[in-house]
Amino acid sequence: MTAVHATSGTDRRPAHVMSGNGLCFRFADEMRELEGDLGRASGGRSGKTLAKAAGLRVTLVVLDAGVTLEPEAAAGGASLQVLQGRVGMQCDGEQRELLPGDLAVMAQNLREPVRAIERSTFLVTVAWPEGAGAWSQEASGGHL
Repeated sequence: MTAVHATSGTDRRPAHVMSGNGLCFRFADEMRELEGDLGRASGGRSGKTLAKAAGLRVTLVVLDAGVTLEPEAAAGGASLQVLQGRVGMQCDGEQRELLPGDLAVMAQNLREPVRAIERSTFLVTVAWPEGAGAWSQEASGGHL
């Protein structure tokens, strides 16, 4: 039996289901919501986990210009797709600038900092093998 994951909601965001078959998202709406949260968020960043299924996590992130996201390394792979703005990150051992529509795929997860050159929105997808990263935290009753 597959666990169904849902957020509890906040004053700013309604609760939403994060797991199941056929989840669909309208990025324009999700991005608008996160950008609205950016002014109230600390550190010039705002993020929302859109989906959580088995070992897969899909998170939408907005960073203000000049803000750096320091990822927490975990086992498994990851991808980062820029939806708007420009971000700088390590790709294939060299610093690169990614633009809207660019996709970076990392076999060893997102380990290097991501810096917003201008206000940027990107989608991070992380795959955790069972028993690693978020899996062990969930199994022990912890929260992500």
